[in-house]
Amino acid sequence: MTRARQSLLTNDGVSCLDGSFGCVPANFFGAQGSISEAAANFLRVESFSINRASLGQVKGLISGDVGIAVPFATDAIGFAIGAEYRDYFASQNSDLLSQTPGELGGAGGAAPNFTGRYNVTEVYGELIAPIVQDKPFFENLTVEAGARYSTYSIGAPGSPSYDTFTWKAGGTWEIGYGVKVRGNYSKAVRAPNINELFSPLSTGLTNLAVDPCAGTLAQNPALANANVRDTCISQGAAVSLLGQIGQPAAGQANLTTGGNVNLKPETATTWTAGVVLQPDFVPGLVITADYYNIKVKDAVSTPLPGDIVSACFGSAASNYAAASVNNPACRLLGRSPSTGGLDGDPADTLGLISQNSNLGLITTDGVDVTASYSRDIGFARLGLVGNANWTFSQKFNADTTNPNSLDRECVGYYSVNCPFTGSLQPKFQSSLRATLGFEAVDVSVVWRHLAGFSQEPQDVIDSGAYYAGALAATAGQPTVGDLEGRNVNFGKINAYDYFDLSLRFPIAERLTLIATVNNLTDNQPPLVGSAAGSTTFNSGNTFPSTYDAVGRRYTMQVNVRF
Repeated sequence: MTRARQSLLTNDGVSCLDGSFGCVPANFFGAQGSISEAAANFLRVESFSINRASLGQVKGLISGDVGIAVPFATDAIGFAIGAEYRDYFASQNSDLLSQTPGELGGAGGAAPNFTGRYNVTEVYGELIAPIVQDKPFFENLTVEAGARYSTYSIGAPGSPSYDTFTWKAGGTWEIGYGVKVRGNYSKAVRAPNINELFSPLSTGLTNLAVDPCAGTLAQNPALANANVRDTCISQGAAVSLLGQIGQPAAGQANLTTGGNVNLKPETATTWTAGVVLQPDFVPGLVITADYYNIKVKDAVSTPLPGDIVSACFGSAASNYAAASVNNPACRLLGRSPSTGGLDGDPADTLGLISQNSNLGLITTDGVDVTASYSRDIGFARLGLVGNANWTFSQKFNADTTNPNSLDRECVGYYSVNCPFTGSLQPKFQSSLRATLGFEAVDVSVVWRHLAGFSQEPQDVIDSGAYYAGALAATAGQPTVGDLEGRNVNFGKINAYDYFDLSLRFPIAERLTLIATVNNLTDNQPPLVGSAAGSTTFNSGNTFPSTYDAVGRRYTMQVNVRF
C-alpha cells in the first residue's frame, strides 16, 4: 500500500516525487494497459509468514478384563486405565510487511509474531460391564462408564493453570429380534487452543452491510437522533463527517480480535438416545436412529458482527433507539478518523472489537439416521448406504452476562452472524450411496442433498433484507461478465443436490485404480452477495465451506497393497 500511494498519479500527472525505492508512476484510472510492466513490478513485493507447530506426547495404557463376570452375564468386566502427558507449541514469524497493518493490500490484516505453549497431564479409566446376557428379552444388557482428570499449565507469565474432570455413563440393551436400544450421557471439556490463548491483537476484516452511522439524513433518518450522532462521535467520527460516512466498502468492515491467556476450558453436557434395527425378515438391512442434545457452556467465542452493532445501537427497525454514549457496548466500535466509517486503514481504524472470552453459550439438538442394505441381485452385488440428519435447533449466545444478547438460531439461516461455526447448518441433509459390485469392478453413485436456506430473520430486522432484483450498475451490484442483468435473490438459497460417480477396479494383483467424477452435473454455487456471511466463511459471494465452488472435477488414485 505504501508503494501504491507513492506511485499514484496526481491531478497534474506527477507522482514519485521523492523517487525512493525505484518508484515508477502508475496510472490506476487509465484504460486497460495503462499500468506499465515496470509500474506493476514496482508494486509487486515478496512477503512471508512462517507458522510452526509441534506436539510432544507420552502415554501409557493398560486394558483387558478383570476375569470376573456378574451373576447373569457370561462375559467378564472389561477395563482400561491410562495416563498421558502432552506439550503443545506454536509460533508465527512474519516479515515487516506482513506485520504492518494494511501494508499488504488484500491480505485482510496483519500477521503479527507470537509464540505460545501449554501442557496437560491426564489420568483416565473406563469400565464396560455386561449385566445380563443370553436371557429372554435380554440378549445383552451392558453398561459402561469412564472418567478423566486433567491438569493444564499455560506457558505464559501470570497465566492461570486449571484442572478439569470429565465423565461419561451409558449402556446398550439388545432386546432380541434384531432390536438394540442405546444411550449415553457425558460431561466434556475443550481447552482453548494456542491461537485462542496467545494470538496478538490485530485488525482484519469481517462482513458488515449496514453501519448505523452511515449515509445522509435522507438515507438514514436515525442521524436526526442526538443520541445516535453523539454515539458515532464518541466512537471516533468527526462532527463534520456526520451525513457523509459511507457504508463499509465491499460490505466489509474492520474487525479487531486477539487471544486471551485468561481463557478457561469450555464445558459441554451431551446426551444421546437411539435404536438399532436389524430385522431377521430383511437380511442385510441395518437401520440406526439417534437423538442428540448438546449444550456448551463457557464457550470460547467472540461476539458476532450483528451482536456488536445491535448491542450498541439496537436494530434498524427501531431507528437505532438503543444508541447511547453511556452504553458500554458502544465502546466495541472504533471508527476511522479520516472517514468516520468502520472500514479503512487498520493502522488507525479498529472497526468492530471482538476479543475471545468464555461468555458464549451453544446449544443444538437433532436426529441422525443411517441405513445400509446389501444383497445379491444375480449379475452383481447391490449395496445401499444412506445417512440423514434433521437438525431441530442450533443456537448461539455470544454473551450470557448481557440480558440484551440474543440467542441466535442459525438452522436454515445465513447472515453475517450465521454460520457461527463454519459450514451452514441445514434443517435437513442427506447422502445416499448406491454401489454395484461385479466380480472385479465396483461402480458407485453418491447423491448428496442439502435443504434450502434464507436470510436470518433477526438480520432482516437489524440490517434490512438482502438485495433481490437484476444485477446491474444502477442497482449498485457488480456487473461481471454474464452476471450483468441476471435476476438474483440474495436472501434465499434453494435446495441443492450433488451427484458423484466413482469406479474401482484392479489393474494388477496388488494395484487398484479408483476414478471419480465429483459434482457430475457441474452445479454452480449459489450467489448470496458479499454482505452475507462473515469474511471467514463467505468467499466470493458464496459459502465454499458448504457448496462446491469448483464445479465438476475428476480425480484418480492408485492403491498399492504390500
